[in-house]
Amino acid sequence: MLEISGTTRIFPVIGWPVEQVKAPALFNAYFQQHGIDARVVPLKIAPEAYGAAVRMLMAVENVGGIFVSIPHKPMSVAAVDQPTARAVLAGACNAIYRTADGRSLAGDLIDGEGFIRAFDRICSDTPFDWPRARALVVGSGGVGCAVAAALAARGIGHVAIYDNRLPQALALQMRLQQAFPATRVEIGKPRAGGYDLIVNSTPLGMYAGDPLPLDLEGVAPSCIVADCGMKIEMTSLLLEAQRLGCRIQRGREMMIEQSPLYLELFGYPGVSSDAFRALGVL
Repeated sequence: MLEISGTTRIFPVIGWPVEQVKAPALFNAYFQQHGIDARVVPLKIAPEAYGAAVRMLMAVENVGGIFVSIPHKPMSVAAVDQPTARAVLAGACNAIYRTADGRSLAGDLIDGEGFIRAFDRICSDTPFDWPRARALVVGSGGVGCAVAAALAARGIGHVAIYDNRLPQALALQMRLQQAFPATRVEIGKPRAGGYDLIVNSTPLGMYAGDPLPLDLEGVAPSCIVADCGMKIEMTSLLLEAQRLGCRIQRGREMMIEQSPLYLELFGYPGVSSDAFRALGVL
C-alpha cells in the first residue's frame, strides 16, 4: 500500500459535492503501480471558499496541482494568474498547476480534449463526418463549455447548446461563434431528434431516479449519445440510448483519455491512456 510521508506530492480534487469523483481511485492506483510518491485526495469545499482554498493549497510546497470538479470549473479562470487560451474561450479550468518558473498559477481545461480522444476511439471503425455533423450539448457548465469548444475546434458543422440558465448558454454561444465562424453555434432545445451526437454534461444521472436530461424521442440509431457523468457508469440516458440502438460513450472514457494530460501538466509527461485503461479501476 502506498504510504503518505513528508516527501509525498499531494494532488487535491476539489468539488462540491466531491463524492462522485473518480480521480483518487484512478490516479492512486497508477501511482502505486509505478512506484510514484504521490497521492490524490478529495476535498469538499464550498463555492464561497473556493478561491481562497486554491491559493492556500497551491502555496503548500508539496501540493503538485489541483484537479477541479463541479461546480468550481468556471470560477477557476479567475482563481489563477495565467489561464490557457482554451480555458478563457470556454470560461472554465479543470486543472490548476504552477508555471514553469514556479511564480504563478496556471489553469487549463482538458475535459474537451479528453472527450474528443474518447470519441475518436468510438468512431475508429466508422468515420464521423465532422463538417456535416450536428451536435447537441446539454449543459453549459465547465464540462459543457469544454466539450462544445472542443467540438467547434475540431470543425463540427453545427453545435447547439441547451441550458436552463439561458444567459450562461448565450454567453458561451457568443464566445464560440466568434472564435469558430465556420461552425454554426446556436441555442438548442433538450430534444434529440435531428442530431448526430448528443452530449449530457449536466449533473443529471449522478443519482438513481434522476430524470433524463433531454427527450430522446426521434433520436436516430446512428446518433452517438455520450454522458460525461462519472458516479454511475451506465446512466438512465445511456441505458435508454442503448435500448434505442445508439452507440454510447461513458463518462469514464473521457476521464481515462484525459488522465495523461493531467499528468503532463503536473510534471509527469509521456504517459499513454492505455496505462490507465489497463488498471481496470474505472
